[in-house]
Amino acid sequence: MPEYDDTHRSLRADEPATIDLERASQARVYDLLLGGKNNFEVDRQFVQELLKIAPEISELTRQNRRWMADAIGRMTTEGRIDQFLDLGAGLPTAQNTHDVALRANPAATVVYVDNDLTAISHGQALLADEQRSFFADADLNDPAAVLAHPSVTGALDLSRPVGILLGLVLHSTPDPVPVVADYLAAVPSGSYLALTHPLNPRDGGRLAGFATAIEEKLQDAFPHMRFRTRDEIAELVAGLELVAPELVDLTSWWPEDEQKLNLTGAGQLLLVALARKP
Repeated sequence: MPEYDDTHRSLRADEPATIDLERASQARVYDLLLGGKNNFEVDRQFVQELLKIAPEISELTRQNRRWMADAIGRMTTEGRIDQFLDLGAGLPTAQNTHDVALRANPAATVVYVDNDLTAISHGQALLADEQRSFFADADLNDPAAVLAHPSVTGALDLSRPVGILLGLVLHSTPDPVPVVADYLAAVPSGSYLALTHPLNPRDGGRLAGFATAIEEKLQDAFPHMRFRTRDEIAELVAGLELVAPELVDLTSWWPEDEQKLNLTGAGQLLLVALARKP
């Protein structure tokens, strides 16, 4: 049985960057669920096991990307946001943040943040010729280091509103409330937070049982991963102005005629929220 590890860390300047092919990577697993090709056998083995429990999870990840694109569009057009901080960005894939933002506003600026070695390699390569998109190799769980990174300080004006993206990443953060609070404290009124987070109601019901089965399978590979209750997720956006339909599961965000997920399936396991800092 291959070993798994979801430990992400910053490299010392004198430390060689090597990708461990014996361990699954969250970034590569997510990329694979989206249909990407930047993965290895260990990632493919893990995804096959996960799909046995939740066959809808590939579609769920695609709809998560669709939601993030919708949130970026709303921030750009309704909130007049023209600079974005994409935390835990992962591997380049369909509907990248800069692709969506620049379609809405060619003057938009995007900084991607991740410390997964595969994400760093592919992200930096993708953005090599971009004039308004940048990559910061940093750990999102260390807001002070992220906010002090040259790519962030050089590209973003934190005296103006920023769109902060946290899409399917905080379930690997042991205590996300102070992490989110630190990022929000660094940006002014009018900034936005776009958040998606897996739900486990932990109430003994059918949905809780389904969520627990997926959560336990993920923890086989990523021990620090934890789904949260609605109240725990709501705490992450406390004090912000929620954009309608506020904090809802993914199947409740879209009008019924635009819904692409089974209303009784995995779509209920992902809560989403777009919120404005007052």
